[in-house]
Amino acid sequence: MSQDRTDPLAQAGVEPITSGMIVGLGTGRAAGRAIRALGERARRERLELTCIATSRASAELATSEGLRVVEMGSVARLDYLFDGADEMDAEMRMIKGGGGAMTREKIAAHASARRVYLLQRSKLVTRLGTGAPLPVEVLGCAVASVQRALSERGLTGQVRRSKEGNEVLTDDGNPVLDVRLPGEWDLENLDRFLNALPGVVGHGLFLTEADEALIEDGEGGRVERRKRGE
Repeated sequence: MSQDRTDPLAQAGVEPITSGMIVGLGTGRAAGRAIRALGERARRERLELTCIATSRASAELATSEGLRVVEMGSVARLDYLFDGADEMDAEMRMIKGGGGAMTREKIAAHASARRVYLLQRSKLVTRLGTGAPLPVEVLGCAVASVQRALSERGLTGQVRRSKEGNEVLTDDGNPVLDVRLPGEWDLENLDRFLNALPGVVGHGLFLTEADEALIEDGEGGRVERRKRGE
């Protein structure tokens, strides 16, 4: 396959994809770059693909690129998923959900045989929560109760709002609480707590989902590949 050197990260992210695959499309800037690269490659090589998008925005972009997109709920297993991340630590644990798609992204990740995450080196951190908040998607009727439960653990959940001050809703119509993680946290314990908390639909802690990471030294720069356990 000829490489388009204008976007090595995106090309590396879609390189393993072959005709006949069911492919999960992540959400966000890095995923968008890979969707465009996949569309170009599918047209050039006439690949027959079925795509599952983790957001309306990704579905619209993929469709505009000529990719076949079907409803997420219609497919039980994916062959390959590419996505981005807000932060990743040395153990390849991540915070995701800056685009509000973390619940659908996690569903896709757990349905995928191979999960690859694309990010810039600036998003590598020694401690999750250093820069990015932890997004928690909640039912509208549970905002106050989830905020109280978080407060009892020393955490504050701020309702996500747009620049205009409007409440931001996910594609499934739910509000998002952005939670700052000050200091060191037992992330596995926090993950279990959030998973069991009534009213929480999903959250952006991705502790075991990454099989591989493609790390870019600035947009268009050198790409490093990391695999879990190496």
